[in-house]
Amino acid sequence: MSVFRKGILLIALLGLWITQPVQAQSNTPLDSVVIQILPEFDRPDVLVIYRLTLAASVSLPAQISLRLPRAAGAPYNVAWEDVDGLLYNLTYTTEVRGDWLQINFTTPSANLQVEYYDPRLEREGQLRKFTYEWNGDFSVQNLVVSVQQPANAEKMQAYPGFDGGQRLSDGFIYFTNPVGKVDAGTTFKVNVRYEKADDSLSVGMLPVQPAQPLDETTPGRTSASGLLPVFILVVGGVLLVVLVSWFFIRRDREASPSTRRYRHKRSPAVSVMEETSSVVYCHQCGRRAESGDIFCRACGVRLRRD
Repeated sequence: MSVFRKGILLIALLGLWITQPVQAQSNTPLDSVVIQILPEFDRPDVLVIYRLTLAASVSLPAQISLRLPRAAGAPYNVAWEDVDGLLYNLTYTTEVRGDWLQINFTTPSANLQVEYYDPRLEREGQLRKFTYEWNGDFSVQNLVVSVQQPANAEKMQAYPGFDGGQRLSDGFIYFTNPVGKVDAGTTFKVNVRYEKADDSLSVGMLPVQPAQPLDETTPGRTSASGLLPVFILVVGGVLLVVLVSWFFIRRDREASPSTRRYRHKRSPAVSVMEETSSVVYCHQCGRRAESGDIFCRACGVRLRRD
C-alpha cells in the first residue's frame, strides 16, 4: 500500500474516531417526556415547557433535533441538566420546515429542558382557546401532559383524556393526562379552553419560596445559640456605661455641693426713708428744690445740702 493511501486511510479512521461519540438520530428514543402547558403565565402567550430524558441506550454526547411550532419564532431556552440539578444553556441552530421550526443541538446530558412561547392563544371576549400538537418526532416510554389553570380563570377545560384538575402546593390547579407510551410517528392534540375577565398573568400569584431548604448550615443564617454571646456582650456593655456614668455624677455632687442664692425684695419702708432723706428745702424761703439744683428756683439763694 502506498504512503498516500495509508495517509488517506489514517485520516478516515481518525475522523470516525472523533465523530463516533456524537450520536445523530432523527428519532432519538426518550425514556420520559413531561409537557407543561401554561397559558398566560408570564406573557399573554402560552408557555410550553418540555422536560426530556433520553433513553439509557443513547450514547452521550447526543445530537438532537426537535420541532417546535413555527409561530414560536425561536425557543426561549434550550438547556441541559447537570448532576447538581442546575440547568445550563446549550447552543443550537434552527431551520424552518413547513409549519415547524426545527432546532438542532448537541447535549452532554440525558436530561434536557426546552421552553418556548406559542402566541396562538385565541381570544373571543372572555373566552380563551388554545390547541397544542405533539408531532410524533420521538418514541417515548412515558409521556405526561400537564395544563396549568391561569390566574382568575374560570370554567377551565383540557381535553381529551385529562382529569378534573388538582390544586398543588404552588396554589394553582393543574389538569393532567398521563398519556404513557407513545411510538414515533404518533401524533395527538391537546385542546384547552377557559374564561377569563382580565389580562392578569399567573406569575404574580406565585408564592415566594427559598431557592434551597433552610437549615442551620444555610449561608448567612445564624442560630439563636450563636447570637446569645453577642447579646450578653451588648447588654453587659450597656450596663457598664450606665454604672460608670452614675459613679462620676455621684462623685461630682459630693465634691461640689450646690449653694443656693436667695433674692430678697426691697422693703417699702426703707425705700420711703431713702427717698425722704434725699429731699432738699431752701433755708431762706422754704421752697423745695429739685434734684440737682444748686440755687433756689424762688429766691436764688445757694442751697445747703448738709
